[in-house]
Amino acid sequence: MNTLLRDVLYAFRMIVKTPVVTGIAIVSLAIGVAANTTIFSILNSWLLRPLPYPEADRMVMVWENELSEASDFEAVTPANFLDWKQQSTSFDALIAADFTTANLTSVDRPEQLTVADVTPNFFSLLGASPILGRTFLESEGGDEDAPVAVLSETLWRNRFGARSDILNTILTLDGSSVTVVGVMPETFDFLVGSVNLWQATDFENRRDDRTDHTLVVTARLKPGIVPSQAQSEMTAVASRLKELYPETNTNYGVNIETLREAFPGTTDRALIQLLMAVVSLVLVIACVNVAGLLMAKTDARHKEIAVRVALGAGKGRLVRQLMTESIVLALMAGALGTVLSMWGVASLVRALPSEIPGIFMPQFDSTVVAFSMGVSLLAGLTFGITPAVQAVGGKLRSALVETSRGGTATKGKRRVRNAFVMVEFALALTILIGAAVLTDLFHQRLDIDPGFDVTNLLTVELTLPEHKYEDDASKIAFTEELHRKISNVSGSSGLALMSTLPRSRGVPSTEFAIDGRLIDEDSKPNTAWLSVDLNYFNTMGISLRSGRSFSNADRADAPPVVIVNQRMVDQFFEGNSPVGERITIQETSREIVGVTNNIALQRLSGLQPTLSVVYFPIAQRPVQRIFMAIRANGDPHVLAAPVQEAVWEIDSDQPITSVTTMEEHFKSMLAGPNFMAAILVIVGLLALGLAAVGIYGVMSYSVSQRTNELGIRMALGASPRQVLAKVASQGITLAGVGLLMGVPGAVLVVGAIGKIMAAGSSNGLTFARSIDLTPILGVSGILALVGLVACYLPARRATKIDPVVALQVE
Repeated sequence: MNTLLRDVLYAFRMIVKTPVVTGIAIVSLAIGVAANTTIFSILNSWLLRPLPYPEADRMVMVWENELSEASDFEAVTPANFLDWKQQSTSFDALIAADFTTANLTSVDRPEQLTVADVTPNFFSLLGASPILGRTFLESEGGDEDAPVAVLSETLWRNRFGARSDILNTILTLDGSSVTVVGVMPETFDFLVGSVNLWQATDFENRRDDRTDHTLVVTARLKPGIVPSQAQSEMTAVASRLKELYPETNTNYGVNIETLREAFPGTTDRALIQLLMAVVSLVLVIACVNVAGLLMAKTDARHKEIAVRVALGAGKGRLVRQLMTESIVLALMAGALGTVLSMWGVASLVRALPSEIPGIFMPQFDSTVVAFSMGVSLLAGLTFGITPAVQAVGGKLRSALVETSRGGTATKGKRRVRNAFVMVEFALALTILIGAAVLTDLFHQRLDIDPGFDVTNLLTVELTLPEHKYEDDASKIAFTEELHRKISNVSGSSGLALMSTLPRSRGVPSTEFAIDGRLIDEDSKPNTAWLSVDLNYFNTMGISLRSGRSFSNADRADAPPVVIVNQRMVDQFFEGNSPVGERITIQETSREIVGVTNNIALQRLSGLQPTLSVVYFPIAQRPVQRIFMAIRANGDPHVLAAPVQEAVWEIDSDQPITSVTTMEEHFKSMLAGPNFMAAILVIVGLLALGLAAVGIYGVMSYSVSQRTNELGIRMALGASPRQVLAKVASQGITLAGVGLLMGVPGAVLVVGAIGKIMAAGSSNGLTFARSIDLTPILGVSGILALVGLVACYLPARRATKIDPVVALQVE
């Protein structure tokens, strides 16, 4: 113990003795540790941290799957779920949740809530307890039972002021009364999505529904039952249901996956792992950095080490001492890196998209701290071993007869140090090209022309309650009145109504057939569809390519018509104008009266193939969920309040949600890809900075060790320019070789992410467009410039050497 303490104290003395080297080493390694710890916090929260449910390892998701489709997972019909409960024996319990929206009314301000209709055993299976009141009783949820609800803590706090007397309060949801019986804690989160309110139901009122795939089903396996056994049993159950209900169940099977397999999904899991692998390269660069610095430092201590050997110190003892110095240095860097990572994790939480469940939000917990310190220790061993072994190797006795001040690195040591520099540049290039190419891909694919003017558009979402607007006539009357009211709002110059906003998730699609063409009923083509009003194309600024737009004549009792986009023309009409032709869609034959330009309808438009789209006049295909886009003469935010008032003049109980501009909506939809691109850019810049510090540090030490040589050269007539060229060329050569070494790694990183994103897409996500060489050449040029500057500065210092002073040591 005393020996270890002496080693540690001596290590501190030697570390303090060289503050410049120590500072560069600590900062370099701290940056690498902080970057890895920050990204590890994501990996920990998504993949390693236990899910917050009792016996989560026995919990599984039970999906239906349409055998003829590529997708393996689909929500479950209520009737099939109820049959599963009766016929399965592999589960302790099954729960189901149906996620919908409901309008909270009979209050000062109507509000649309995200609601989950769940089986009464929902909370008990998830092991969740309320902070107020109770959860559901097994006897609740039937048609004859009084409707009961449990509130989320967020709704309770924000809407009801965290009132302690909220229990037994009667709320009005979509015109029906429901009694509040409990409040869940803020920490409770179900993986599928955030919810404001849960209602109990046994789904018996949908006992015959085998067509609406809306339920998310979770189960807990019985002790001793493994997922494969449950899968075999449920496959047999699905086969029986096919025989009993061939019209609805023939094409459906059952898939089981563990909760950990289901959340996060395959794509997210692979991206996180790849991101962790990429950021680990930053730590490798930092370790190489420090190893190079320590090798240069130990060269300067070569005579000291030789003296200690001559006095009887064993090489093993010296290696231990040098390794102690490395580990002490690493722990100091780890402490700084841990502090930096606290800021990094906090920044991550603020930057992550809001739709991510709270369960997956990164936390700076004990696991993350342990990882930070463990990485630091590992780094200390990694970067310390090579300099320590090199320091005690070679002909130590020759150092005792050297007359020059300081050691001079042998060719073998210079080769190792040069290899470190090349590895740094290779890794930096790998990371930077991967980051630059992917950022460029995201930019050129996602930041595309949306096909319309997105500026000065305020978007508003309305969901009409079915109990009030249950037939088409009432929905049409509401939209017509909406047009009249909004048209009178001062500062607006146009209104468009639509069933789906551009760049949204879950664009609806349906089968169709072109009239007069023979087609197999089992292989009808699909198309996306929207219901829009007659001002939609003009207000949005979407150009009409041929035919006409919708008009007041296209009313509910008029001949059915549609407008299609150019993609549908190219895909199904061989590029020929289809105006005047008819298609049968949603069980009605309709005439095509116009063709429009394509717009960015999908969330990841640019990364996904352009959709064919059919537009219905909203009077002929009214919808429950309506989006408004109001064109403003100036700042669209100014219209928010008067638009809300106009809606409430029509229906004072109508909630208004998602009031935002079109540009803000786009930004929200692209938050995930932009976050990924930002992380890659930050990681790439860290790699660039560390590589620059590394080559600068090595070149600086190299120049200091060659003081005598350079002084002699200048004394013999070498000009400062020649000395500058001589010193700089060495570093530039190393950087150039390192750049060449990094190209294959960069190609592998870009290819890996492209494959991950393509494999994880169910709707054709593709990186098929050729990669632009501009970011590759740009990054290579930047790295070369960094290498040049890092070499130039110490080389320029070499030209300032006074030959007389340098020769005094000879």
